[in-house]
Amino acid sequence: VTRKLQATGQSYGDVLAGEISGRTGDFSESFENALIQGDTAAVALQFDGLITLTQANAGQIVLQTTAAAGDSLTLEKLDETIDVVKGAAARSDLVILASFKGRRLLNAALQAQQQFNDMVEIGAGFRVRTYDGIPIVTSTEVPDDSTFDGASITGMTGEPTNPTTCVLVVNTRFVSIHELTSLTVMPLAKRSSQFDEFDLFWDGALVLKNTRGTAILVGISTS
Repeated sequence: VTRKLQATGQSYGDVLAGEISGRTGDFSESFENALIQGDTAAVALQFDGLITLTQANAGQIVLQTTAAAGDSLTLEKLDETIDVVKGAAARSDLVILASFKGRRLLNAALQAQQQFNDMVEIGAGFRVRTYDGIPIVTSTEVPDDSTFDGASITGMTGEPTNPTTCVLVVNTRFVSIHELTSLTVMPLAKRSSQFDEFDLFWDGALVLKNTRGTAILVGISTS
């Protein structure tokens, strides 16, 4: 927070609050990215996300196709993905995670078979669509341009030729976020007259309690 910004701002408190709010938004985006795409082998400060954890167990990967170009999403394959999740009979424990593009592809598949999805209210009062009684939650961090090698996702983003997406099915009884240190804002020692600094940090990890608690449908074409 620079000295000039402090002087021209309505008040230092308002300026500082604005900066913290902006950085908190950045943190939320990074946190969501880690939850979905996190890979400690690529970024040491991240924890492994749902895609990495799920693909570590080959039995939880369902292929829409074995072609690297991917194929159209089908409800048959989505049903197969749901079925391999432990505890899938209790639909109230499950969540489907998809990108906005993935959700549109699912809606198209439902309309093609003249099926309709209802709405349900989930945590924090959000109302979302459902498939077979399972809430469909969208995330901008589920990639739409991932690289698919016919067996799994090998690159999260940046595939220009054969972009694909995926759909995750999660049993919330087996997936949780364990927090060691809550989100904290800490002012740092002043080392210049030109600005004040602060750190914003959180310590914790995504925990998959049972390797069969999630499943992923891969090889869904978005081109």
